[in-house]
Amino acid sequence: MIKMAWKRIFNRKMHSMAAILAMAGIFTIVPLGLYVAKESKLTVEETISQYGRGSYDILVRPAGARTPIEKKLGVVEENYIGDGSGGISIAEWEEIKKHKDIEIAAPVASLGYFAGNRTSVGLPLLEHPARFTWRFFTSDGLNKYPIGEPNVVTYFEGKPMEYVEYYAPRNSTVGFMGIRMPQNYYLLVAIDAESEGKLTGIDFSGLNRKIETGSQEYMIIQGLLEGRGNVPVIPVLKRSDLNIPLYLSLTVEELDISLSEYKKRFGVKPDEPIFAVDPELEQDLLEALNEEPALSRKQYDIDLSSFQGPFDGTYVELTNDFQVVKGEGGPLANDTAIYYTASKIQYDIGDDLIRVAKVKDEQPPLYKEVKQQGKSFLEDFDAPFMLWQMGTFTPLSKKDELTSSPLGIYSTEEVKTMDGTTLTPTISPGSFIAAPAAGVTTLEAARIIKGEKPIDAIRIRVAGIQSYDQEAQKKIEKVATDLLKKGYEVDIVAGSSFKKLEMDVEGIGRVTSPWTTLGVAQSLTSRWNAVTLTMTVLLALFGLLYLSSRLLYERNALSEENKILLTLGWQKNKISLRNRLEQQICLTIAFMIGILILFISPFNTNRSIYLAPFFLWLISLGSAWILLNRNSKPVPGGTAYKKWASIFYYRKLIIPIMLVLTFSVILIVIQAAVIFSSILEARRTSLGAFTMDAAAFFHASALIITLLLTILSVSEAMNAILNERKAEFQMYHAIGWTRNTIRRHFGKEVSAWAGASMAAAGAMSLAILPLLNISIGWILASYSCALILFMILLTTMVCKKI
Repeated sequence: MIKMAWKRIFNRKMHSMAAILAMAGIFTIVPLGLYVAKESKLTVEETISQYGRGSYDILVRPAGARTPIEKKLGVVEENYIGDGSGGISIAEWEEIKKHKDIEIAAPVASLGYFAGNRTSVGLPLLEHPARFTWRFFTSDGLNKYPIGEPNVVTYFEGKPMEYVEYYAPRNSTVGFMGIRMPQNYYLLVAIDAESEGKLTGIDFSGLNRKIETGSQEYMIIQGLLEGRGNVPVIPVLKRSDLNIPLYLSLTVEELDISLSEYKKRFGVKPDEPIFAVDPELEQDLLEALNEEPALSRKQYDIDLSSFQGPFDGTYVELTNDFQVVKGEGGPLANDTAIYYTASKIQYDIGDDLIRVAKVKDEQPPLYKEVKQQGKSFLEDFDAPFMLWQMGTFTPLSKKDELTSSPLGIYSTEEVKTMDGTTLTPTISPGSFIAAPAAGVTTLEAARIIKGEKPIDAIRIRVAGIQSYDQEAQKKIEKVATDLLKKGYEVDIVAGSSFKKLEMDVEGIGRVTSPWTTLGVAQSLTSRWNAVTLTMTVLLALFGLLYLSSRLLYERNALSEENKILLTLGWQKNKISLRNRLEQQICLTIAFMIGILILFISPFNTNRSIYLAPFFLWLISLGSAWILLNRNSKPVPGGTAYKKWASIFYYRKLIIPIMLVLTFSVILIVIQAAVIFSSILEARRTSLGAFTMDAAAFFHASALIITLLLTILSVSEAMNAILNERKAEFQMYHAIGWTRNTIRRHFGKEVSAWAGASMAAAGAMSLAILPLLNISIGWILASYSCALILFMILLTTMVCKKI
């Protein structure tokens, strides 16, 4: 019997070869698809395990601290601490530190925007009398905003190294040969130097520096304190790499005036300074000087930004050619007990855009409500404290990190306009850009300034975690749950990543701003786990369906031959045995070819890849034994059908191909929609983009394999039905039908049953894909592509074969 099966295989060389190759393709492509789905999942998991953890794992804040934009979009600002109002006490932080699974608990408290030491810009001593008119400006990187009103000072004739008399309005910002800089304000935050150092790697030891008794610094501080009631000194470490956007617009006019003549004209004695003029004549003197005609005029726009850092105003001088140089000495004012606090920005979250409106249309504009706090030493000698700079700190150079653990105070991520212009915070506390901390102080200082519950957030690093895997996630979730039970606002930031959000800022236009998206790693992992499970199930079922359909085609094709053998005296069991042996031999040959292809493929190092074709082979042998042991029931020849007679007559051939086509469309739609939507969603964050890049080969391979599998299966199913009806089409031709007429006739049938299959596939895709959080847009787009693909494939086959 085996010999007869082999003989029949050889007698039908072309048919047998096509069948063996088709089945070998299934034995190869299905395992490859399963392997690629598995490997893409492993790639995602390994990438997240390696890169998914940032500097800390859990963000703890007071209850109710979550902002509306966090609730709606699941994102937090990089410098989210900037305008916090506190809510956690130092004692509560000490309690959190004691948790056995917490390695680091680093608190941070926003104290507000504080002024630093105030100094001046030294004007050059020119060889002639001159009138200087100036105005300071700040900038957000796009626009410049004036600070205060224009000021003017007139210098009379003089000699180098001598006192040169000048005149300016009373209470103006003018000192001897210099003009006082405007008051700038810088964000000050409080930290615990030890835990913050462990978390960030930054050296904050300067906060605890001892000032030597008798040193010049000690004497300056004591001198300031004696006139201020010995108030507490707030130690400050300033950030060394920040500069203040400050510009000076200066007009210099040469004058032809005489000091002696002006003294005589306004009744000032020759040995007295010009500003000793009678107060009632001050305005007349000022107007006379301002009306003096200029012999020449020059305009200078001077950038002071690179010289001005937070808290310690740097005295600078203008040379005679109006270049800026760092000066020596210079006046210094310390009025640091007055500060400002700002509210959180009220984002208008629309369906497609985030909008930021001005709170006050000032120069520069305010996008937050700003309130003055503290007292000025110039107005009240009972001011509560004095700031003093103890040194500097420098954040570590930022790597191109994939994860984002928003520390809340250090980020200098760029906010840009749509044309690429980089925006910066202004000197005002009300900028829409979340400013990084310009200085840090101690928690004790925070308690003096802010009260008993100064802490805005605690950044927690969980102990005993080496990589960000499933076990790590469970441990982090357990600690987070413990903290949540204590009433805190808790966010897991491990596995978070950067994301650019587009905002429409009033007065500036559209900008992109960096935010942190929480839970990116978890969503990537869960999304790809669902994708892998779905594709594994679909590929396995598709392989089984294809093999079963092919055996049904063979059974139908053998029905006439079986009748002849019965007529010749063969027993039914002998006929069934011969048919089963033939198919089992073909299946075995196809299985061996598939194994050989897998062996020489790049994936042969993974032994598990051979399990899928082995199980498919066993199942197909069992299916062949069952299906070919049952005779196909003949279709009654006398039944009349009003419509679609051919479809009903050949339904046993058409139903399998409809099932194959339905599954093919579903497979393509799900594969394409899941992959492309996952890539698009993932690319919105830096970790997601890197993860998708790492798994790009597997994603592309999965889609290509799916396309090959579906094209192969549908093509072979169509060939089977066309071969079965070959005699019918020859008869149509013999009675006078043209080839185009036959094509139209058969094309209508194909359109009917193929359309029904595709409609069913579309309905099933719409039922399955929303469970994977795939949008309707992606489903419809993928379905449309699959529809076009199979329409082209079926039309080509009809035109080519008929």
